[in-house]
Amino acid sequence: MKKIKLYVGIIGTILSCHGFASSVDVTDYLNLAEQKKLAHHVTWKRLLYAEDSSQSEVSYAGYFLAEQGRDHIDQELQADIRALFQIAEPNQAFRCKFPARSEWLIQQLNLSEQQLPKVDCPEFDAWYVQIKPHKTTLIYATDFMGNPSSMFGHTLLRLDPENQKQLNLVSYAVNYAATVNNEDNWSYAFKGLVGKYPGEYALMPYYRKVKEYGDFESRDLWEYELNLSPDETAFLVKHMWEMQKVSFPYYFVDDNCAYRLLGLIDLVRPTSNLRQQFSYAAIPVETIKAIDQAGYIRETVYRPALETQLNAQATQHGHALAKQAHALAMLEPKEMPTYLKHCDPVDQAKILEMAYDDLYLQFVARKVAADFTQPRFRQLLGLRSQLAVEKQRREPLEPKFNPTQGHDSRNFSVDVGEVQGKKFIQIGHRQAYHTLEDSQNGFRTGTQLLFLEGAVQWRDDDLKIEHLDLLTVNSYNPITPFKTPISWGFNLGWQQEAIDRGYFSEDQQHGVFSLKAQSGYTLANDARTQLCYGGLQTQLQAGKSLDDGWRIGLGPTVGCQNIWTDQINSVVQLELPYWQDSSQWNLRLNGSVQYALNQQNALKVGLEYQQQNHLDWTKWSIGFNHYF
Repeated sequence: MKKIKLYVGIIGTILSCHGFASSVDVTDYLNLAEQKKLAHHVTWKRLLYAEDSSQSEVSYAGYFLAEQGRDHIDQELQADIRALFQIAEPNQAFRCKFPARSEWLIQQLNLSEQQLPKVDCPEFDAWYVQIKPHKTTLIYATDFMGNPSSMFGHTLLRLDPENQKQLNLVSYAVNYAATVNNEDNWSYAFKGLVGKYPGEYALMPYYRKVKEYGDFESRDLWEYELNLSPDETAFLVKHMWEMQKVSFPYYFVDDNCAYRLLGLIDLVRPTSNLRQQFSYAAIPVETIKAIDQAGYIRETVYRPALETQLNAQATQHGHALAKQAHALAMLEPKEMPTYLKHCDPVDQAKILEMAYDDLYLQFVARKVAADFTQPRFRQLLGLRSQLAVEKQRREPLEPKFNPTQGHDSRNFSVDVGEVQGKKFIQIGHRQAYHTLEDSQNGFRTGTQLLFLEGAVQWRDDDLKIEHLDLLTVNSYNPITPFKTPISWGFNLGWQQEAIDRGYFSEDQQHGVFSLKAQSGYTLANDARTQLCYGGLQTQLQAGKSLDDGWRIGLGPTVGCQNIWTDQINSVVQLELPYWQDSSQWNLRLNGSVQYALNQQNALKVGLEYQQQNHLDWTKWSIGFNHYF
């Protein structure tokens, strides 16, 4: 009798391993899926990354159960339904590997737990419990000019547990970024533009991103809490588990962090079509505006970078004390008490607090080593603890305008004016992003980034390309009591030059290819409403109108940006290149004033003047800018 029971048990085990589907008629559910056209449902297409094509964007074979699942998502649907009823070892069940996909199928087929085999997913369960997702917050890290992929800013998602308090630093973040070879240097930007890097989702503690962006890269963070429900947040997190080994080609301009995060929001909100708005270019701040316009933002929080906080202290306490703090941070610990003797206790507290933050910033920027900083940290903290003075550090004021309130990145312009006494009409377009002349509301002052900006001009019954800037980047980062950063700029494009057969001309213009590079320093007031820069600029030009087909110019460049009001902004720049072909200096003066009518429209006045070899060239214009 015992042997019979043993044999029956073995046979039962074998049959059960064959699959739970043997006792369930899967055909009924396959037919139901066909009737409901689940293979054509927008959520299924988004889960399979096949919304815009009959073929999935995912190339990883492990993402599909059907042999032709990538090319035929209807076949993948059938294979996944069958897999729901298969019994599997712990962590190997379909529901363990694809929790979001299986959850959606169960809901659509109206399946109950009693109709399905029990699953054991200890790995997924432990991972999910650690995250405890309840609500979703969109994070925007402002532009960082030290990295081509971050010049437009960066977005990520933060997943907060229920009843999370204070700084949310224990929350987890969903980040999509390019996986870069550290050995790449000059080729980095090119590879990023043509999709040579894999883009991958990653889940990590949020505090790591705060340290990376807010401390190391000195980027302010804007946190936008989304009105996604707990169920929608949970569904997003479950999908992240499915994407662990999946990658896509990463493109800095279009298929980037912002584009993929929009896809996640669209996934959990089937009625949303945010990603379709950015098929050509996905600039992070523009995607945030789209999310805001869709009504998805519930609350906004500003998190200033540590450098922003330190500079705010210099403004609050005065530059004299800030310079003393910077000097104190570099002293030997035993010299610090003597250095502070001449200060009253309140000023000592201010200096010590600023010195500590200054030293920490230098440490995270790897300008000083740990063995240098540790004894100084201890001494600064020890001296501060001896003062019976309340904390002197105050939080910086939140900017008057947040990034969603700035102008849109694309631009259409119409200008009329005169060139050498001849009237002209000029029409221009910019694909992205922001100039010094534009309204600075919502943008960081001193940063300029242009991508594909050009204009055509009608003059003397001729239509000419006035200029075409492929890429222009300028970073005018002001000197502070704690830091002396280098300001730099770069321009690559095509422009009309007042030159004919190698000589400066008063009546002729010809097109030349141009490459400019500059470096120098910048000064600004505390509010950064007045900013002036100066440096050395190198120019390389090539064209048939030049005597040798090319020429090099080198000389100083100075300029000033003034923000007079929230509506009025002006820029003046003087260049003085010395051209090697003519052995002459070329004075170039450019000025513009722009008045913002509203967020997306502005009036402008411009003036250009050149002088070389006692000859001059003058152009003035008035115009209208529309941003969209």
